[in-house]
Amino acid sequence: MKTAQVDETINQKSGAIIRSQTAGLDLGNGFHLPFRVGLGKRPAYPAGNYDIDPKSFALNGYGDLTLGRYVDLVSVDHKPAPAGK
Repeated sequence: MKTAQVDETINQKSGAIIRSQTAGLDLGNGFHLPFRVGLGKRPAYPAGNYDIDPKSFALNGYGDLTLGRYVDLVSVDHKPAPAGK
């Protein structure tokens, strides 16, 4: 996520406000594939590096791996504190 900018559009049929952010998927070859992260009513993600939360994945009716309607991201910039001994 390069910025915390939120894009808002209005659904012409329902009048609902659709909130999203644009992120770049690191393809590992120096290129980033842009994709939209739907926010719904959730707060925006701060700029930083993220992984896709495994809970965001699902199988469709044909057994193919898909992403859910709202993709959750997990920060990789903030590492959790080590567990106490």
